[in-house]
Amino acid sequence: MLEVQNVDLFYGAAQALRGVSMKAEIGKVTCVLGRNGVGKTSLLRAIVGHHPIANGDILWDDASINGLATFDRARRGIAYVPQGREIFPLLTVQENLETGYAGLPAKLRFIPDEVFELFPVLKDMLKRRGGDLSGGQQQQLAIGRALVTRPRLLVLDEPTEGIQPSIIKDIGGAIKFLRDR
Repeated sequence: MLEVQNVDLFYGAAQALRGVSMKAEIGKVTCVLGRNGVGKTSLLRAIVGHHPIANGDILWDDASINGLATFDRARRGIAYVPQGREIFPLLTVQENLETGYAGLPAKLRFIPDEVFELFPVLKDMLKRRGGDLSGGQQQQLAIGRALVTRPRLLVLDEPTEGIQPSIIKDIGGAIKFLRDR
């Protein structure tokens, strides 16, 4: 379980988060909602280790991960799909997926079948460059890359922003599948 306790986060002198607390339980989908500029992305980036917190605690499996680097959090099973996808546009779909191997032992360096079961379009486009995909396909690729790491916690920032309804439905189905497994 993920637990955020009274977290404060600053950008210089500007406070982005003040006393934020939340829990995300295994087998449940937890959403962070709010207007633009209220700190949703800052919270998610703090959870995955991209921004240090000033006060409070972030617990994963009942242990503080405050001082852990992003890479160490990923090794503990936390994956992140940022807002804007951040795929590698010049790499192929296959190469983009393989970038998820970085923290994995050699025996796990393969693309799990579930990536292609959830997003079959990726299998058909393995040799295409990521930058040639539609926005929705790029989002599926970004989620697929995160799934290559076999995460126990998948942090998605604005997973349906600017995406056509049919792909939103596919992403929703993937989230439901992951919740239920």
